[in-house]
Amino acid sequence: MNTLLVPLDHTASAEHLLAYANKLAVRWPAEIVLLYCQTPAADAASPAADLTAEEQRLRSLVERLRYQQLTRQDGRRIRYHYRVLSGCLHDHIAAEVARCAAQLVVMSLEHVDCGRQEAPGNHAAAIADLIACPVLVVPPGRRSLPSRLVFSADFSTLPLHTLPRLSALAEAFPGTLDLVQFYAPTDRRQRLPLKQAQTRALRQLTWPNVQTHLLEDEAPLEGVSEFCARQQAQLLIVAPASRAELLHYFDACYTTTQAYHTRIPVLVLRSAGTPAQAVCCGKCAERLTHDDGAVAALSHFHPTYHA
Repeated sequence: MNTLLVPLDHTASAEHLLAYANKLAVRWPAEIVLLYCQTPAADAASPAADLTAEEQRLRSLVERLRYQQLTRQDGRRIRYHYRVLSGCLHDHIAAEVARCAAQLVVMSLEHVDCGRQEAPGNHAAAIADLIACPVLVVPPGRRSLPSRLVFSADFSTLPLHTLPRLSALAEAFPGTLDLVQFYAPTDRRQRLPLKQAQTRALRQLTWPNVQTHLLEDEAPLEGVSEFCARQQAQLLIVAPASRAELLHYFDACYTTTQAYHTRIPVLVLRSAGTPAQAVCCGKCAERLTHDDGAVAALSHFHPTYHA
C-alpha cells in the first residue's frame, strides 16, 4: 500500500490540503498519515493532554471531510493514521518519513511551523532538503487532481536515478506530461546534447503521453511559469539542483505577484547538484542573507530557512 504523509497545521488552508490528499489517496490508492507538530507552551499544565486534544481535533476534521467531500465507498476506503508530536515539524519529518515509509509528502505552501509564520515556500524548501522522497507543495484553494503536467529541469545534469521515483507516481498523476528544458542564448551550440539528455530522461518515464520542449530563455523560472500558463498546467514538477534554487521558486517576488507557478501544486524531486548563486532581483538580494550570516556579494545572496 502506498503511503502519503500529510503535515497539517491550523491555518485556513489545512482543510483544502487534506481534501486534495483525500482525492489523491482514492486515485492512487494510498493510506494517509496525518502529522501534527506542536511546540509546547511554557505554561502548559499537561502537555500530554494537549497532544491528545490535538489528535481528537484531527480526527474530527477527517471524519467531517470524509463524508462531505467523498462518496461513502471512497470515504471508507481510505485508511488514516495519526501522529501528534511535540516540537517543530522540521525536527521530526525525516524520522516520520522513514517510520511510515512514505512515498510522498503532501504539504501546504503556507505551513506554519514552531508557532510562527514563515514566508510561503520556505517550509517546503526546508522539508524537501531534509528528506529523500518527493514533496508535493499545495497552494491554498480548492482544486481537482491534475491531468496536465509540466516537468522542468536541467536534464543534462539531472541524475537518471531520480526519474524512477517520479515514474512511481504516474498512477497518482495520469495525464499528459511535457518535459521542458530552457537554455540561454549563449548555449545554442548545446542544443543537440540537451535534446539527447531529454531523450534519455524520456526513456526512464512511464507516462503514456509525453512531449519534449527545448526553449531558449535567459530567465528559466519566468519562462517555465509562462510555459505552464500557456499549457494550462495543473501540476509543475521540478528537480532543483540546490535548496537555494528551490527557494527561488517561492520567492516573495513571485508569490506577491501571484505568478502562475505559485498558484498550482509543485512536486519537488530531490536532486543533487551545485548550489545556485543567483537571485531574481536586487531587492531580494538586499533582503536576504547568506547561510553563514556574513554579508556576501550581491550575486551570492539566497534565501535561508530562517530568512
